[in-house]
Amino acid sequence: MQEKRKDKRIPIKVQLSLSDLYTDNNMTVIDISSPITVTDISAKGLGFICKEALPIGSIFISNIELDKTLPQIITDIRIIRSHSLDDDSYQYGCEFVSISPRVSKMLNDYEARFL
Repeated sequence: MQEKRKDKRIPIKVQLSLSDLYTDNNMTVIDISSPITVTDISAKGLGFICKEALPIGSIFISNIELDKTLPQIITDIRIIRSHSLDDDSYQYGCEFVSISPRVSKMLNDYEARFL
């Protein structure tokens, strides 16, 4: 996938749990049952791989644990691009939709560890 982020992507391998995938008109789209692996994260969004085909523009509530020393991040994320992979899975690019200043600072501090 072509690089489109302005912030530095931090490679990361963590599991992501999703709930309440919905569209802008608040209709629930799908319940995600397959595993989701975050591949990278930045202060503005994240990338992940999943076996499910998810619609671009969909928003979901995510729970992300960067590491055991930081609190879990619970925030809305919007799918802004997708790419089909060779192994019947999909790679997604997402942006954080609603993120508190505290979580934004935590992501920036986490990113600074890798600079």
